[in-house]
Amino acid sequence: MRHPKNPLYPIEINDYPKLFDFVLSVDGLVYFKTLKRNYILNKEMTLDECNKLRLLYVYYATANRNTQEVYAWQDICITLDDKGIFEKDMYQSKEDLKNKLLVIKNPQYQSGLYRKYVEYVKENMESK
Repeated sequence: MRHPKNPLYPIEINDYPKLFDFVLSVDGLVYFKTLKRNYILNKEMTLDECNKLRLLYVYYATANRNTQEVYAWQDICITLDDKGIFEKDMYQSKEDLKNKLLVIKNPQYQSGLYRKYVEYVKENMESK
């Protein structure tokens, strides 16, 4: 279920930067742009690269309160799933991003906030 102006409803747009425990570093932003470009150009990508694109994309979009980019992230996740490229080994992909300092701790992170969105989506999917 999509909200017309807020893709992570019921989370307020101004609270987006608090959603996730990590944000992109400068090097992470460069790497994200490379992965995004490879994806758009339909280049061959490993599962690890797809995992990292999913992670970096949502960190990027929410840190910048960019609703259009959040919609684009959601579309990429759906498209990858449709291609049979499901989230798998995400923990290892995230650890690699952390170890390479492509993501850094988010000082604004508020634990449990993203769960509100997930619960809202689940409730609305079940009611249909």
